[in-house]
Amino acid sequence: MKLENIEIGIGIGPLRFGMEREEIKKLMGEPDEVEVYEETEEMIGRSEIWHYDDQEISLSFEEGEEWTLIAIATSSENVSIAGKKIIGLQKEEVLKFATEFQLGEMEEEDLTDEDGMASTVLSFYESGMNLWFEDNCLSEIQWGALWDEETLN
Repeated sequence: MKLENIEIGIGIGPLRFGMEREEIKKLMGEPDEVEVYEETEEMIGRSEIWHYDDQEISLSFEEGEEWTLIAIATSSENVSIAGKKIIGLQKEEVLKFATEFQLGEMEEEDLTDEDGMASTVLSFYESGMNLWFEDNCLSEIQWGALWDEETLN
């Protein structure tokens, strides 16, 4: 299955936010790994992340959202946004693309660890995207459904 074109707020390929886990299994088969997270003070309800190693994609589901697809993450160099492949690009190139494609206002967080591994995440709330960098090189794209004000109230 080709999972190449990221559609902001919608999904990728035939995968759409809001799909149920069984629908995903019919399309993708069994995941290679499933991470299960129990409810915590920070997170209401349980969640699962399904990993599909060959496609370099992870799919997130939450109990509070009726176990539907709420977020996707990929590290595949084959994916594109608006026809542009950005995994592997330097942060400066990605920032230029983000401005041209109007991903929205950005917040940057430095996550460099104590061993000195340079890690940064750029969050674009208007487009529901997080872009993860290691040593200033884009290594992962995460995105989710876009919620309107009525949905949140």
